[in-house]
Amino acid sequence: MTTATIPKSGKQIQKDVIAELKWDARLQPDEIGGIVKDGVVTLTG
Repeated sequence: MTTATIPKSGKQIQKDVIAELKWDARLQPDEIGGIVKDGVVTLTG
């Protein structure tokens, strides 16, 4: 049996990354920016 994987959109990847940053109490997600291009996330801040 095979399963198909639907690629995530850039917006969904960005949401997932921000959610992970909020989970870590050592980080301040509002001070970190993220850009997604071609499935690659670049963090700034």
